[in-house]
Amino acid sequence: MTKTELIDLDLVDKTVALIPPNAWEHARQVIVTALVDNMPGSVVERLTGSYDAFDQAEEFLFDYYQLPEKQDELIIDAFKIMGAINALELLDSAQLDQFIKDGIPSTDPTQVPAMQGGQTQDN
Repeated sequence: MTKTELIDLDLVDKTVALIPPNAWEHARQVIVTALVDNMPGSVVERLTGSYDAFDQAEEFLFDYYQLPEKQDELIIDAFKIMGAINALELLDSAQLDQFIKDGIPSTDPTQVPAMQGGQTQDN
């Protein structure tokens, strides 16, 4: 993606819609961590006042994107900075679908069938 390329807002809307409501905190943490991990020290310095305050930059961005109104902005910024494909692959690797079981949001990944160890047998 070039700097002048526009962000596909339909793709942003679809991405936001696919993230379970109770998975946003995890999605936000994954995206913010990736953004800061790839952030030049000069940008960290502009955010925090210190060239190597990566933890502080992460906290700042995590707080900034905390409000539900910022969900679209978080995805847009991730697409701009990482590229849409990289951002989508990152979200896919975060396994956000594990936050839903039988259509009911769950914050406990052990409650998701794929994550449980035992299987039942029919006799």
